[in-house]
Amino acid sequence: MNAPRASASASGGATPQPARAGLSIRTRALLVSLVLLAIPFVGYGYVREIERVLQAAQEQTVIATARAVATALHDRPKLLERRIDTEASAAVYPRGTTVAATQEIELIIRGLRRSGSRIWVIDQDRRLLVLEGSLRPDPRPAVEPDLWDRIQNAVLGPLFALLLERPREDFDDALPEEVLSGGRAVDNALTGVPATRWRETVDKRAVILAAAHPIWNGTEVIGAVVVEESTNRVLSLRNRAFEQLLTTTVAVFVLGALVLFLFATRLSRRLSRLRDEAEHAIDARGRVHRAFRAERDRDEIGDLSRSFGTVLDRLAEYNDYLERMADRLSHELRTPIAVVSSSLDNLRTAPGGAGSQVYIQRAEEGVRRLNAILTRMSEARRLAETLKGTERERFDLARIVSGCVAGYAATFPHDRFDLRLPQHPVELDGAPDLIAQLLDKLVDNAREFSAPGDPIEIVVDVEWDWARIAVSNVGPPLPDAMAGQIFESMVSVRPTAAPAPERPRSEPHLGLGLFIVRLIAEFHGGRAAARNQPDGKGVTVEVAFPLAGARAAG
Repeated sequence: MNAPRASASASGGATPQPARAGLSIRTRALLVSLVLLAIPFVGYGYVREIERVLQAAQEQTVIATARAVATALHDRPKLLERRIDTEASAAVYPRGTTVAATQEIELIIRGLRRSGSRIWVIDQDRRLLVLEGSLRPDPRPAVEPDLWDRIQNAVLGPLFALLLERPREDFDDALPEEVLSGGRAVDNALTGVPATRWRETVDKRAVILAAAHPIWNGTEVIGAVVVEESTNRVLSLRNRAFEQLLTTTVAVFVLGALVLFLFATRLSRRLSRLRDEAEHAIDARGRVHRAFRAERDRDEIGDLSRSFGTVLDRLAEYNDYLERMADRLSHELRTPIAVVSSSLDNLRTAPGGAGSQVYIQRAEEGVRRLNAILTRMSEARRLAETLKGTERERFDLARIVSGCVAGYAATFPHDRFDLRLPQHPVELDGAPDLIAQLLDKLVDNAREFSAPGDPIEIVVDVEWDWARIAVSNVGPPLPDAMAGQIFESMVSVRPTAAPAPERPRSEPHLGLGLFIVRLIAEFHGGRAAARNQPDGKGVTVEVAFPLAGARAAG
């Protein structure tokens, strides 16, 4: 289609603007796929929320453990007495009494301690009585990573190392002296108030959660239980969740981008093929010189392709119509021009007198035919404009047809008209004058193809919500290829030879009569069709209209 644009520019038309560079469909599809990258950010916030929930759950678990140990030690002051290290103390307390008490506390703690937790007990004087457990979790057997884990670590490992804080198990888990002497949680517990505390290890490599609970002897606080755990387990769960989320997102993004890219590639190729078909179907002069191959896919591009095919088919028909119009006008104009020319030649050579009147009459007849041709050419255009402002009224179709047929019988006494009407009125909404004009065209068409004396049958009937006018004549059948085209403008199946002597042609025929019939039918919401009679000896032209009630209901 570049050639027609260049031709239009050369002939004085508007200069086409250069095409603006833009993003291709594939690039836009890839940009759309970037929306998926928002998933990790949303997911990260969700993972952080999960982390807070896990930390809260860990805090409640540590508090429950401290409460359980303290409950086991309530009202048992002998268990919290100081260990006997001297001979003087041994004289007061039986030997082995405090050692057995310490062992009993250790047994209680071991039954309630979890892996990765440390529990210690102090008395009211902040002296450490029992220290059990370790903040490092129990070692687990090494698990060989599978193929997916190795691929994940190889591809996304650097990204994980950049984004995530890895928990470290090589932290210093020593119990600082300041925790015993001045820790806020310990202070609260020794005053009878359970408390929790988050603190960093001495080497700043881990965060420790501590929960302290008082040990009661009646109404007196005699000590405190402190349970500690590191937050490494929560960090590990958070990291694992985020790794899975990020891995899934990356996989979905890559797969989605690939699918979108392939889809956009196929879409782009189909559009390019559609463009090439449209450009190659029309030559530089705007004529359709090859068939348009429409797609069969049942999607929007397929519909667009089929619409292009329909448009090009109509354009080809219009080009053919323009080409035929010149031939048909040439044929119709040749005869009256020849009459006028010959009459003028005779007038030029013949002496004046009565004989010149014959030539003058012939010239006038030729001029009249020329005027009739020009009138017929503008009749369809004027009718199309008139239909826009025509007012509708309700009328009886049978009465209009009956009156028109009576006029035909008086005007054409040599023709035979057979009329069949229904017994009841046939009401339509429209213009009765246009219906009369439509019937005139149908009868003229039937008379043109029938011999004088042959019956022209005119039938009006009703079927369901439709009224029908059918005009049948005896004559040559329609060619099969023309059955669907005779209602187009400038289409005629009349022979180019001179008409039979018994039916002289008084008016030029430009193939506009049935085209006007179609315009009037469509104005009334109807349709026109033509078919050969079953015996092959004639043609029936039928026009159907919706009844007045059916049109109002629709």
